[in-house]
Amino acid sequence: MDLYQIRYFLAIAQIGSFTKAAEQLFVSQPSLSAGIKKLEQELEVTLFERGGRRVLLTPAGRLFQEKAQTILAEYQSVRHDLEKLKEKPTLKIGTLHSVRGYTLARLIGAFRDKYPNVTIELCNGYLQDLQDWLEQGDIDLALTWLREQDSPQTSQFLCHQPLSLAVPPAHPFARSKHLSAADLDGQPYIERLNCEFWRANPKMFESMGVKPKIIYSANNEEWVISLIRAGMGISIMPIWTDLNDIIYVPITELNLKRTVGLKWRGQQVLEAAKWFQEFAAGYDWQI
Repeated sequence: MDLYQIRYFLAIAQIGSFTKAAEQLFVSQPSLSAGIKKLEQELEVTLFERGGRRVLLTPAGRLFQEKAQTILAEYQSVRHDLEKLKEKPTLKIGTLHSVRGYTLARLIGAFRDKYPNVTIELCNGYLQDLQDWLEQGDIDLALTWLREQDSPQTSQFLCHQPLSLAVPPAHPFARSKHLSAADLDGQPYIERLNCEFWRANPKMFESMGVKPKIIYSANNEEWVISLIRAGMGISIMPIWTDLNDIIYVPITELNLKRTVGLKWRGQQVLEAAKWFQEFAAGYDWQI
């Protein structure tokens, strides 16, 4: 059953004439008649009583008329909703817990200045969460940690971000140009539950013979920053260049950095996602 057959049927039912319906629809009468005949064959019923001065609906035709009107109305409603979606698309972006809200807000704000009709939905999670959500279609893009095995066909480099030891200005370590991993032994430490490196290498400290004193655990980057600023402890974390009241001190045994980028599904067709990819590629991150 095709939509044009439904339109043919409803026009004939309303006008009561094949000839006049064909004129109204700007099609030839043979084409209209062929469409109705095919429809009747598919439904295995006779829809019209033919031969009189006016074409009448059969009982099956009257039943089908009600259903056909509903089908056409639903189709038109879907077309309307799809047009609205094209005019004001929604872009779902997943981000790592370890991406600062402030940095993300600047990016989204700048994108919205250029594409004000795009609605952004944000959700954050761990590395595997983002991968799962992407594969399941729950998000359109992932702002995430890129690794060497990620395909350039479905990922895009944005920036490199080093990691270092973050301490409050009043901490004795703040005056050091660099530290050894051994210096962290027994130190009040804030565990970043969101950290991709520690989740991938949970025994990194243990392998170095270091046992910091874990006093807080947090899965939100802003909480970790606030705890450090309040002098509650220290933590190895990404370097955010715009932070005040935090001093970064290199650890000689560690040369950590992460590659931040976008990932998407290979079959991505959402135009707004492509706009965001292009925008993010040219964005000045300054992280």
